[in-house]
Amino acid sequence: MKFFFIYLIIILLSNLNASANTTYKAQKVLINNGVIKENIRCNKLVDLLGGLNNIELLWLGNLKEEKFQYALVNSSKKNTQKIFYLCKNSQNKKINSNNTMQVLGERDLYGIYYNSVELFTDIFSFTSKQSRKYIMSTLNLRSFNISSNEINQAYIAGLMKINDNTNKSKTNKKVAKKSLSDTANDQNKNKNKKKEIKVVEKTQEEFIPKQSKDKIPPKIIISQNLIANSYNYQLVGIVKDAGSKNLYVEIDGEIQKAKNGRFSFNRFSVVDEKVAIVAIDQWGNRSKKKIVDVKIKIKNTEVVEKLEKLNPLIIKSNILNNNKVALIFGIENYATNPKATFANYDAKAFYQYAKNIFGVKNENIKLLVDEDANLVSSLGALNKWLPSKIKKNHTELIIYFAGHGLASADGKQLYLIPQDGDSDLLARTAISREEIFQLVSKLKPKTVTVFFDACYSGVSRDEESLLASARPLMIVADDQDTPENFTIFSASQLDQISSGLKEAKHGIFSYYLMKGLEGNADINQDKKITNGELLAYMDENVSQKASELGRQQNPSLAGDPDKVLMSYR
Repeated sequence: MKFFFIYLIIILLSNLNASANTTYKAQKVLINNGVIKENIRCNKLVDLLGGLNNIELLWLGNLKEEKFQYALVNSSKKNTQKIFYLCKNSQNKKINSNNTMQVLGERDLYGIYYNSVELFTDIFSFTSKQSRKYIMSTLNLRSFNISSNEINQAYIAGLMKINDNTNKSKTNKKVAKKSLSDTANDQNKNKNKKKEIKVVEKTQEEFIPKQSKDKIPPKIIISQNLIANSYNYQLVGIVKDAGSKNLYVEIDGEIQKAKNGRFSFNRFSVVDEKVAIVAIDQWGNRSKKKIVDVKIKIKNTEVVEKLEKLNPLIIKSNILNNNKVALIFGIENYATNPKATFANYDAKAFYQYAKNIFGVKNENIKLLVDEDANLVSSLGALNKWLPSKIKKNHTELIIYFAGHGLASADGKQLYLIPQDGDSDLLARTAISREEIFQLVSKLKPKTVTVFFDACYSGVSRDEESLLASARPLMIVADDQDTPENFTIFSASQLDQISSGLKEAKHGIFSYYLMKGLEGNADINQDKKITNGELLAYMDENVSQKASELGRQQNPSLAGDPDKVLMSYR
């Protein structure tokens, strides 16, 4: 009898594929009898639903912004009852084909959904920012039997789950669906009963898609203009709504639940920015965007208007440490040499990374920018300030320099040029790398990590010559004589130009250095970044960007590639 029943299912499948019109009831039969089941290949699923011409397919990226990692599949037949299927690239296979069915064949069935709100709650919790933006702005909601208020409720629930997974140690409770394996167990326990896949009911009241007569969105109360005296600042405001107890506020894909009608977001920017704020109530009523114009004003220094985001607060790193010291130079505006474009912004941004990523206290950071980085002040920092801060065999020293470098006439010495230095009088007005290393070595710090965003080719970031004379430039110096406890990252090979990245308003090396320190360089995702991992990340990205400018630039490392540079939580 059992084999006869399976035979009937096979006949049913043949008829379904032939008619290419798999109904809701027919899909339930396939699910309840284990034909559509966990880990089925999604190209086979599509065949069971009648082929590509009879389904709706939506590709989605993951939280790492990798495209085509999830596929949302459902029958294109219009019906008030629909079943939705979510496929996943569970084996992390790379896409090597333009054939849709072949790519679907590398995706497994991850979940079955009968309820659109529960479906999109899960989708919003593990898909990319770009995918979420598309769903909220472009998707035809009617095709998925969901209202605009319900999609807003699902959006809240999904982003709150991202927050929970970020702040807690993987509390991955699947709120929106019952797993396929649980369904199979239920079927085994009830062999004589036909049983549908059930969904788990929500226990959190604010995430249950209840109906309400409240159609009025929340109101955001916040000043439309803000002047920040620090690169790290807070956006604090009030959100009000008469018909909802639970209110949510979103900025740049980050969401938080308002507490007693108040919200506070920590932000980081070295330039002015316009921040869009949206409030959503528990019924899914969404407010219009509130734009806050933020001006960054620090010591009356002008800041550029737009920046591709750097954020040293994106990860939790080392706590502040008394035994860490940082000396930072950033020189854009030289007295007699061409500009080193964006070098001052590089240094100001790195100041925040020294504090928030490496854990250096404010009082242990020396920042010299433009005129403050003249020859006398620079020598004073090296010969007076450093000795007062470094404890023998205990201090971990970080040195960062963004500006011009140049080789001596014979090519044997590499010099860093202070703000008032003369490129034709290097021995008198510049500081050699060898001199810096000797000064620091005498102080015997525990470790020294150096970042040089400078080149020695005699050409500025904007391809202007640093040399008044037409002498040929020869470089024979190398990084082989590196002290044992030193790690030295250089922006380029000795004969290459260190370039600027106009889109980011930073040097290419400095930009990807800081992006790497945000966790992007953690290749094996073990919450530690080694020297080698950071070099690999920078080399890939810096060389690519430089090639777009028609240049060659490859960062270099002198030191132990396996040494852990920093760790985070």
